Amino acid sequence: MSQFAYTAIPLSNPTGAPVSGRREAPTERALRDDLRSQGLIAVDVRPVRLGDALRASWSSERVRRSDGAWFLRTLRLMLGSSVPVEQGLATMQELAPTARLKDICARVRERLRGGASVGDAVASVSGLARPQHLAVLRAGHESGRLTHALDLIDRSIAMSDRVRRSVTARLAYPAVLLLVGVVVLWLLSTAVMPKFASALESMGGRLPLMTSATLAVGGALAWILPLAGLAALVFGVWVRSSAGAGFRARAGRWAMRLPLVREVVWHAQGAALTDTLATMLEGGADVLTGLSQAREVVTSPEIGERLARATRQVREGADLGRAFKSEAVLPPMIGAVLEVSVRSGDLAGGLRRAAEACLDRQERTTERLLAAMGPGVVVLLALMVGWVAYAMVAGMLAMNDTQGL
Repeated sequence: MSQFAYTAIPLSNPTGAPVSGRREAPTERALRDDLRSQGLIAVDVRPVRLGDALRASWSSERVRRSDGAWFLRTLRLMLGSSVPVEQGLATMQELAPTARLKDICARVRERLRGGASVGDAVASVSGLARPQHLAVLRAGHESGRLTHALDLIDRSIAMSDRVRRSVTARLAYPAVLLLVGVVVLWLLSTAVMPKFASALESMGGRLPLMTSATLAVGGALAWILPLAGLAALVFGVWVRSSAGAGFRARAGRWAMRLPLVREVVWHAQGAALTDTLATMLEGGADVLTGLSQAREVVTSPEIGERLARATRQVREGADLGRAFKSEAVLPPMIGAVLEVSVRSGDLAGGLRRAAEACLDRQERTTERLLAAMGPGVVVLLALMVGWVAYAMVAGMLAMNDTQGL
């Protein structure tokens, strides 16, 4: 039995407050079926123990982000061609490029045949759609505008992909440099330095301090670097799958204190928040429902607390722009754009413009950050390799001096 943390919504009130808790179950699917029998649809299920999280991360049955994008976009194409939902799912099952996607289409189709709505059927597959997309699907199903809802979801996915590609493309160069540097240091530590040390010892004499220190550090790095890489991998899986709320809150507040990092996080969260809220409003939801779903996409605890306070103000009668400005939910310039849009009566359009502005500002800030990171990594690697080379040359000169005497 594995222990899972879950977030679910009641079938009787899909727009109501989510229910969270922990429960033991043999598999994630078994937990979802158990919750469904109690009138709950699980929208997020995570293993609690680290071993369970590692197994879930490496499981071939885990739904990938690309699987959800393919499913929703292909379903949009089917419904846009006036194909009935069930027939479209049958066609998707036949044409799915992987066995995992075939199984996903079959499971969703089976739920639909059992009488579930499209939103509930998609929600039955863990990780297939994000909570805000499920809410848009349900709103589209109830209003009879399912194709329009899928269009909005497709736009939201495209926005998220743009953010991810922007960050990934700019991180690639420094990451490759850092990886190459680590590999070079490890090779020096495991292959070059031991042979050099044995050669110097056979020559007799006393090594200079910097050469002895470099050889000692190199011998330690031969063990430390692989262990550090493994520890980083385990830590990353733990943070993604089962890190506690307290740790996430501390990490989020720490990130918001760093100047450039704060700008990147603030604008990235603003883009996700405003895009989700705009998608919900265009799909027919009210502001409070949109705010509750927008809270699900906010990963920064600091921004989440600000959004919760702003939501309370909106519930008490304040307009959205003023509430966001007073609680600093969005960066100042983006908040001003939203406040003007609220006054002009174009809330959904203003949210779209705010999302675009957040994304543009995030790209510029990320470019500045990574522009400084690339040369910094190069200089750091040059200093390390230069130090190792100088320590070796100093040792050889010292041995030559010893033999000359």
